[in-house]
Formats: sequence, structure tokens, C-alpha cells
Amino acid sequence: MKNSAYTVKILSALVLIGFLAWGCAPMQQPIKSADLLSTPNLLVEADAAWKAKHWEAVELYYAAALERPDLVKSELPTVYVRLAESASRNGHYHQARIALEQWANTDTQALERADWERLYLDAMGALGKTERLANHLQWVLGATNVPWPTKQEVALWFADYYGTHEDYERALDVLDRFYAQAPDEQAKSLFEHEFSQRLANLDDTRVDDLAKAVTPTNQWRFPYALVAFERGVRTASDSAAWSADWRTLRDLATSGELADPIPLRNKLAELEARYGVPRIGLALALPVTGPYAKVGVKILRGAGLAQWRLAQEGVDVDLRVINTEAPGWETRLAQLPSHFTVVGGPLRIDAFKRFYEADSPAAGVLQKRAVFAFLSSLGDLTEGKDAWRFFTSRVDEVRSLVQLTVDKLGITDLAVFYPEEKFGRTMAQTFYSEAAPLGGRIKGMQSYPPHELKQWTRRVGKLLNVPQDFSDNKDVPLPMPDFGAVFIPDGWRQAQTLLPNFFFYEGDQLVFLGPGLWSRALDDAKDVDEHYYRLAVCPGAWWDGSDGGRALQTALTEEGLGQADFWVALGYDFLRFAGKLGTLPASWDSALVNKRIHKAEDMDFSMAPMTWDESGTASQDLYLFTPAANGKRIVDPEKFADRIAKAKARRERRMENYEKRLEEDGRPASATGQ
Repeated sequence: MKNSAYTVKILSALVLIGFLAWGCAPMQQPIKSADLLSTPNLLVEADAAWKAKHWEAVELYYAAALERPDLVKSELPTVYVRLAESASRNGHYHQARIALEQWANTDTQALERADWERLYLDAMGALGKTERLANHLQWVLGATNVPWPTKQEVALWFADYYGTHEDYERALDVLDRFYAQAPDEQAKSLFEHEFSQRLANLDDTRVDDLAKAVTPTNQWRFPYALVAFERGVRTASDSAAWSADWRTLRDLATSGELADPIPLRNKLAELEARYGVPRIGLALALPVTGPYAKVGVKILRGAGLAQWRLAQEGVDVDLRVINTEAPGWETRLAQLPSHFTVVGGPLRIDAFKRFYEADSPAAGVLQKRAVFAFLSSLGDLTEGKDAWRFFTSRVDEVRSLVQLTVDKLGITDLAVFYPEEKFGRTMAQTFYSEAAPLGGRIKGMQSYPPHELKQWTRRVGKLLNVPQDFSDNKDVPLPMPDFGAVFIPDGWRQAQTLLPNFFFYEGDQLVFLGPGLWSRALDDAKDVDEHYYRLAVCPGAWWDGSDGGRALQTALTEEGLGQADFWVALGYDFLRFAGKLGTLPASWDSALVNKRIHKAEDMDFSMAPMTWDESGTASQDLYLFTPAANGKRIVDPEKFADRIAKAKARRERRMENYEKRLEEDGRPASATGQ
């Protein structure tokens, strides 16, 4: 108590010096000399000064009261908290800290009080004690004896503190961590309401800054959902943004992981009454008659399911189908009402060209509507500027294959065996261009005439560097090729004829890389001879065993809509994606579309997920399959590597057996030509 009294005396002296320095500035009321007042009267004067918010007098009186030996112990909490509060108000943060620490020394339960925590944090923040603040935050988070109301106060203080220091991720992370400790739903609800009120009082710039910490992963939970919602509310009056904002607000109000979503739903209803419920216009340009009708109808089946599901959630999608096989389809597309601002398709490149050919009635569609083509490439157009892609690209296929061989199988030496036609040449060039940046080295490149089957065996032999006298020395093992995997960009039917030729030339230890054409063909394949395809791999955007694939099949089964496949998944995913894009304003540009895509891509895809970079270029993280007896199965890299090792071991045993025979015959091993 001796040290404590001494500290208080110093504190009182400092306060008095401050008042003397303050000089003749006007005061709310005269300060009586504390020395002339009894302790009860001193407390009466202190209380009166407190009620009058005369902070200089409050600080002086309560500092003096702490010196009195007859001060009743029950008065201490009031004295300390008011002394700390007034000292903070006067900018005397050292004094506030001293008072608070004295209080904690005499009563450790003081730290469990919300007022103590707030004042202590204010003092530490003003004094720049960042390390002490960080330590205190961790202590409160881990303390089991600190009651929830106090923890909530600490959480909100730190959120504001980090926000003012432009550390927005930490500001929201603190709230997230404390929210997880809330004892029940009511406590969480009150926490949400308090934070929502504070958000409402922030200016637009601060809300925008906080929104930078919201990601597609965290946006559904507190506090991120409330930040995203508040930001949407702030921009709701912008008619150009309302369609997309409405979808975001609606998703958060209905799907947010909050204890009490009612305030969000009430606010959304208020905004809908003011600005209306947007109607999303979507056109699908697809072949629904003719040779490609089967594919077009499957896409429509998936889109129809998505439209029905969205309607049940209150999202109105006005869907129009334009049959690209019917005469005059370009005119019908061009004449759609203005709210049809997004187009899915077409499915064929010749139909897509009608969007920018000068003599086409659809020549202006790319300027009026955002077109998402179901094509692997947009040809001469710039993706993300002239139009967009909602389909697997050739680069996606090649990247997935090279990443498997180089990164997971350790095969860096590669070859390409391609047909002499447009698709084969294009895919071969893509593979050649993409392999090197990913760590692959092209050691062999060989073409073959696609319609001259008799040439195929000879061309395979040329790729494998088979000696010309092979037919005369069939007992001599062939040299190992200088590559471990070969890319064959041709159809599955052609592959079934090509691959046995590699086995004829003892290439059964090679990994055969096929395009996505193999994967789609294998969806309907039966009785596949696995002997030739144990080391074959192909990429694909559809896997019925994925979470998204199973969810789609369940939805189709519930509605009696048959079997899911890639084309059904394409329609289902695209319509839901377009619904999140919303209706584009009349003044839209590619930058706006790319910005909306960034939000729309955050969805549960039924096919392999797609993403778009800032420039609007799409990419897809494809699945990898190997042919199986009844179609295909997903590749397990470890098991696949084990198969490669076994195939190489068989090749080595053949060589060892041949060398043994040479030794038995007294011939040198060099006769093998290895």
C-alpha cells in the first residue's frame, strides 16, 4: 500500500500541475480543494463532477480519494473506473494505465469487467503498446473466466483498432474468432446486431475497405457476411449494379450462416420494394434439331433443372432457346428484348462466327450481349474482351496431362504422335508450347496420315527409333525410347487402333496421353480391353463420382430427368452461373462483366470447377481418367506410378533374359544394339 499511495500522490501532483499549466482557460465549475473536503464530501463532489462530465475535476477528486485511508473498500471499483475514464478523457493515458493496473492488483476480477477492458485497451492503444495489445488479445481469447459480454466488448474494440490501422483482414478475423466462442445463439444474435449497427455508422470508404477482406470462402459466415451485405446495401441505388447486388444480398440473406438472418431479409425486402426484383434474361444458342440435337437437348435438360431450382429460391430467369440449326436463328437472337444481356453458346464454331461476320444479322450481338461460347477457343477474338468461354480449352487439357506426368509421375521427357489434320496439328502445337514452362522436354515429334491405316505402324516405329532390320531380328530387344510418355491428340476410335502398334514395338512401358475426346467417348464405352490402356490417361470435365456430379444426379433423379453427363452438367452449371451474373446494364463493358464473373464463379460446379483471371480468360481444373473395362475410372497417381514401374521391370527382365541367352551362346552382349 505504501508504493500504491506514493503512486497516487504522484498522479495527483501531475494532475494539479496540468491544471496550473492550463491556466486561465474557462472551466465548467470551480474545483474545490480536495484537502479541505472530508472523504464523504470529496466523493460527493467527485460524483457531481462525473455527472457534469467535468473531467478535469473528476480526475483530481478521484485521484485524491485514493489517498484517503478511510476510503471504503466497496467504493474502489467506482473510484478506479472513473479515475481511468477521466484520465483518458483528459489525454492522460499513463495515468489511466496506472489506475487500471492498481485496480487489477487489488482485485484480479477487475479484468473480467467490460469497462476495465475498454479503458485499458484505449490506454494501450493511445500509448502505442502494440505488443502488449497483441498479448492481451491472446489472453482474453484463451481466458475461460472472462464473461461473454466482456469478450464481445474486447472483440469490437480490436476490430475497430485494426480497422483504423488498415489491417482489415485482422479486424474481421478477430470478430470471427470471438464469435466462435459465443455461448449460445442469442449471444451470437446480439453480437451480429451490435456489429451491424457499427457497420451502418461507418462511411462508404471504410465499408469498402473492410469488404476487401471478404472472400468466396468466408463470405457466408460472420462477420464477413454482414460486411458483404452492408456493401451491397450501399450500392443498391445504382441501377446498373442492382441486378448483381440483389443476387448477392439475396444469397447472403437466405444462405448466410448467421444466428439471426431476419434483419437482412427485412432490409432486402425494403430494397426490393424500392428498386424491384430483377428479372434475368438468358438466351441459349444451341442446336436442338439436326445432327447435334442430342447434345443440345442434354444441355437444355440441365439448364431447365437449374431454372426450376432457382425459381424455387425466388430467382426469376427468363430463358429463351435459339435453335442454331433453324433458318433465321441469327435474326431471332438479335431481336430478343433488351433484358436478355447474356448468351450461352453456340456449340459449333461456324455458328459462333455468325456473331462477327459482316453479312450476318447477328453481327451486333457481341456488342449488345455478353456471349459465353461453349467452345474450346474463340478463334481470332479476344477472350475476356470480345466474348467469353464456358468450356474446356486445349490448354486446360494439355496442362492437366503435363502436370500429371512431370509433377506426379516424374516423367519429364515427352513425345507427340499426331494426325496430319487441323485438330491434331493444333493440339500438337499446344502441347509443344505448354510442356516446356511446366518442366517437360519434347524428345520426339511424329505425324501420321489419319486415313492411311497401313502407314500407322511404320510411323510409330519411326517415332520409337526402331531399327530398319527389326523384322529380320525379332528376337533382339528393341532400344528403349528416350521419352516416357507420348501425347496422341486423336479420337478414341483411332486410339484403339494406334496403341497396339506401340505394343508391337515393345512400347508397353510408355504412358499414353489422350485428349478430352477420349474421356467423353469413354462415358458410353463398354467392354474396353484394358491390356492396352493400363498406362493411358485422358482429361475430362465430368466425373460422376465427384461431389458436384453426385449432387446433380440426385437433383435429376428427384425430378425424374434421367442420367447426368458432361453436357447436362454444362447446361446446369451455366444457367446457375449466368443467374449470378445478373442482368447487365445498357452501358456494360468487358471490365464490368469480368468483375461480375469474379463473384459468379464462386459456386458449386457439378462439372470440374472453372475460374477466370482478371482479364476474363477461363481455365478449368480437369479430372484425369484411365480407361476401364466398363468406361473409365479416376487416376490414382500413386497406383499409376506403380503400374509404370512394373511395366519397366517387365521390359528389364526381357533384356536380362536375352543377355543370358547371349552368354549361353557365347555371343557378346553388344549384339543387342543397346
